[in-house]
This record gives sequence, C-alpha cells and structure tokens, in this order.
Amino acid sequence: MNDQFLEMDLKEPLSVLHDKVRDVLSLELSAEHLEKFEQYTVLLLQRNEQMNLTAITDPAEMVIKHYLDSLVFVKWIMHYYPNGQIVIADLGTGAGFPGIPIKILLPQIKVVLVDALAKRIHFLQEVCDSLGLKVETCHARAEDIGRSKAYRQRFDITVARAVAELPVLLEYATPLLKVGGRFIAAKGIDPENEITLAKNALRILNCEVEHVEKYSLAEGADNRSLIIVKKILNTPAQYPRQAGKPKKTPL
Repeated sequence: MNDQFLEMDLKEPLSVLHDKVRDVLSLELSAEHLEKFEQYTVLLLQRNEQMNLTAITDPAEMVIKHYLDSLVFVKWIMHYYPNGQIVIADLGTGAGFPGIPIKILLPQIKVVLVDALAKRIHFLQEVCDSLGLKVETCHARAEDIGRSKAYRQRFDITVARAVAELPVLLEYATPLLKVGGRFIAAKGIDPENEITLAKNALRILNCEVEHVEKYSLAEGADNRSLIIVKKILNTPAQYPRQAGKPKKTPL
C-alpha cells in the first residue's frame, strides 16, 4: 500500500467542498462529515493504485466532480422524503458515487450499493467499515436484481451516475422501485434529448418525467442535469430483460 496518501494535506480541498455544498446546495457539512470525506479520499487514492476506481486523482477535482456532484442528489432526496425513512439503490456505483456521499450526509437512510465487479464491492465494504457506515452491498448486474424477489419493488429511490443512455437506465432502475418511487439520473448538458430518446421506455415501463434540474458545479464548469422520473404503475413482469439486452436493444 502506498502510504504517501496518509500524509496528504486535504484541508484546502475539504474546505472548498464545505463552502461549495453550502453555496450550491444550501447544506452544511459538519466536522464529522468532513472527516469521513477525508478518510474516503485517502482510501480511494490508496486502492486506486491497485485497481481502476477513478481517473480523477487530484483531491481538488475529486471534491467537486465526485463528492459535490453526488451530494446534488441529497437536495432532491430531502425534498421528496424529508423524514429520511427510505431505502435507496445506487446502480453501477463504481467507487461509491453517489451512494457513499449520500449516506455520509444522510446516515438515517438505508443505502444499497450495486455493482457488477467483485473487486469494487470489496473496496466499498472496506470504505463503509472504515467510515462506520451501515450500507448493504450487492454484487450483481442491475438486470438480475430487478428480477429478484428480494429487490424488485423494494426501493423508494434509485440513483445512477452511469454513462448509459436514459432508456437503458430506466429498464435497470424502475423495476426496483415501489409504485410512486423515483429514479434520479445524473446527466449532462442536454437532458431534453435524453428524454426524447426515452419516450418509448417511459411509456412501456409505466413512468413519467417529473422534474429536470439543471446546475453547474463551479464557475466555468460544464453544465449538468438531474432527470427525476416517477413510477406510476407496476413494471410489466417481462422487464428488465435478461442481462445485456437493455443495452444492446434499448426500449
């Protein structure tokens, strides 16, 4: 293990994170929150030496492009479920985004981190143990858990920062939702085009776009968006299709 990361001075990037969360999201990070983000950063950089967890390794970039961008979800989680007594699935979580930052800020919610790679699941378990976070991890493809009785229609919210197109993500995410639940997808500068592409999937999967939030993480940064989709009726039993089909032939 490379111990250079233990000696890093993260005070400045964490101060930037604190101020950005306050200014952009009107949320306040405590000293305990910041300590957990510091531990997370060190673990992520250490393990990134052995496995490909993130291409972003500058802490100044990490706090904006990973942590702040994940915490944007918190605003809408709190908007729809202010008491926080909910269960969330983070699909294709990778190195834990947005699920772990969400859990750090909202420890009362139940979070399930889903990823198809075992080595990433092992990393996520290590992070959660080190940070004292009670989080469930699930080593599976989203298509498979969407057909599992243990997970189908279990969740109030599903989230994803994955790069797949919206029709594909909808087929992954909506079978996991309770009726009335919401899928929140992080997208880029052109959410309208994504929504147009997803019209057929929205109809077939019995959901509708409820809100689109456009935002920028920092001055001069690329614009981002969240697409919030509400599940109106039960998902037809044949969805999600078997692994690989949603991406190969989107609805």
